[in-house]
Amino acid sequence: MKGLPGLRLSLVLAGLISGAVPATAQDFRRGLSAFNRGEYGETLQQWLPLARLEDADSQAGLGYLYFKGLGVPQDYAEAAIWFGRAAEHGQPEAQLLLGLLNYYGEGVMQSYVLAYKWCELAQSNGASYALPCREAAELRMTQAELAESARLVDDWFARHQHPAP
Repeated sequence: MKGLPGLRLSLVLAGLISGAVPATAQDFRRGLSAFNRGEYGETLQQWLPLARLEDADSQAGLGYLYFKGLGVPQDYAEAAIWFGRAAEHGQPEAQLLLGLLNYYGEGVMQSYVLAYKWCELAQSNGASYALPCREAAELRMTQAELAESARLVDDWFARHQHPAP
């Protein structure tokens, strides 16, 4: 997957890994320690139960394991599933990475509308480094597609009872 201009995947990953405040912090930290040691099987064992309990940071972490093929076969479709679950919970790094998957059509059908939506939400939820993703998608969209993306962003905020920025 080619990088977008100005977007540093390392910044995304740093936010994903360091910003975690999971439901079961001790289990997440065990998984994070295993991740940092390169023990991805142990990471998976720690994060999978939490992810199934809807812990957004664990879901995003699992998405990243599949995104990079760490301890599991690289699988963008599986990454998109886990990023999607975390993104719906408002996890900004998962929103950005889901936006990138939509932008490139990796594991999902390519959609600049959805790429814009997820990257806009990521930026609105604190991932300031999501701007290049949103701008790249915007350059490829019609006015009607931009309006559709804006509606999707507003719908997400309405479902999550947050005012749109």
